[in-house]
Amino acid sequence: MDFSLIVFTSGIVFGGACAILASNKHRDPLGWFVLGFLFSIIALIVIAALSPAEKQSQAERGRSQRREGNSEFSSNPKDPERPWLG
Repeated sequence: MDFSLIVFTSGIVFGGACAILASNKHRDPLGWFVLGFLFSIIALIVIAALSPAEKQSQAERGRSQRREGNSEFSSNPKDPERPWLG
């Protein structure tokens, strides 16, 4: 068998596994598929170790936007997606 076919197939398998885990943990499946394809077992270990991301419901987002007004900047600088910002 050709070596490149084996590498490609393992990339698809690991990418798919990472995408499934990412989807179950409310994270970006396409991005994790690419990471799984490129870094295989390392990406799989990382996504398995990550905690699930908290999803904000549509109703909660609407309430928080009404409270803050329609300003471009939020009054609370803490961002759950980028905790290093605040």
